[in-house]
Amino acid sequence: MSCLICENPFARTLCAGVGQEFHCPECGQGRISQELLSLMMLLNLQLDIGRSRQWLKERRQTDPLPIMRVSDILLCCAAKDATGPATGAEG
Repeated sequence: MSCLICENPFARTLCAGVGQEFHCPECGQGRISQELLSLMMLLNLQLDIGRSRQWLKERRQTDPLPIMRVSDILLCCAAKDATGPATGAEG
């Protein structure tokens, strides 16, 4: 399977009731909540690689296995195939 952030190959494990745990050579390791995964699929969103890696790096200072939740979506998501600098929104 591929990384949920950068699409590189990685091993991923389901966390019971939490979502997906990922281990990626580029992004490191972390978790993504099931709610965030569902919202990403529903709205056709993908995680912004740079922002997500930065978010993970900052969170790992206090949590070795951070979990990305819906509340983090504004910092780490962008619309797929959309125009605009980060989110696809105009103006």
